Amino acid sequence: MFKKKKLIAVLACSVLTGNVLYAWGPPHPPSGAGAFVAGAAVGAAVTYGVMSHKKKRRVHKKRHARKKHVKKYVAPVMTIEKKIQKSLTALGFYHGKIDGEVNSYETRSAIKAMNNAYGLGNTASLDPKTRDALVYLGDLFIFDRYLIAQGSNEKVKAKRIQTALKIYGFYHDKIDGVIGSGTKKIIAEYKASKRLSYGPELNFEEEYQLVTSAKQLNDKNIDETIASLKSTAPQKAVLSQQKVNSAEGLQNNTAVNANVPQPAVVSPLVSTMSQQQPANNAVSRNTAPVVNQ
Repeated sequence: MFKKKKLIAVLACSVLTGNVLYAWGPPHPPSGAGAFVAGAAVGAAVTYGVMSHKKKRRVHKKRHARKKHVKKYVAPVMTIEKKIQKSLTALGFYHGKIDGEVNSYETRSAIKAMNNAYGLGNTASLDPKTRDALVYLGDLFIFDRYLIAQGSNEKVKAKRIQTALKIYGFYHDKIDGVIGSGTKKIIAEYKASKRLSYGPELNFEEEYQLVTSAKQLNDKNIDETIASLKSTAPQKAVLSQQKVNSAEGLQNNTAVNANVPQPAVVSPLVSTMSQQQPANNAVSRNTAPVVNQ
């Protein structure tokens, strides 16, 4: 199609150029063949310039469009606030977006619902112990998602292995899904500790045992963390009940003491006078005048 358009343009330009040269007239009008050759040359030059310019513009547009639509993937940053929301979501109290806005109405309502459900009080705030437990629980739920992720590609497989090694305390870096030299070294350390085959790679059976046991350990950590959230409620209830019992006991003792007759209070002056009176009588009897017989 392009060649056909180019040929038509060359013929049109050659005819036009021949007519222009013929119009110049004497004294030396070019011959028909010369005019045709000159027109063809001019037409080819004009066509080449036009087509090359269009081609450059088309290539420029493609490059610009390619750069405009290509977006680089940026992994979301899992902040402490997002971990709290994720824990509340997994516990069934939060149903909003994981955006890290812990002061939003939805998040505060979820915190209050959790506090009421676990007996932590009728408040929409978190004490330091509960906050730390939710953050830790958020990490455990992220581990669980990596461990149960479906797929056989290398990135998903690498994340499963890195997560399992992190649960066992061997891996301390970011879970990025890349089995590099550092991860291979950690795999070799893990295999040496478990007395498995030598080398920085896991066979199918070794990988299965690692992921399965790590999943069981992670589930146990989740259950224990949730139990620790609930365990603070009975302690607070016991302390409150002890305070109530102490107050009731004090009131009962006061009531009983009020019904028991109390000894009369004697003034110190009266007591002293009562003690001195018999002594004075004795002195008076001894000092009585003797009657002569």
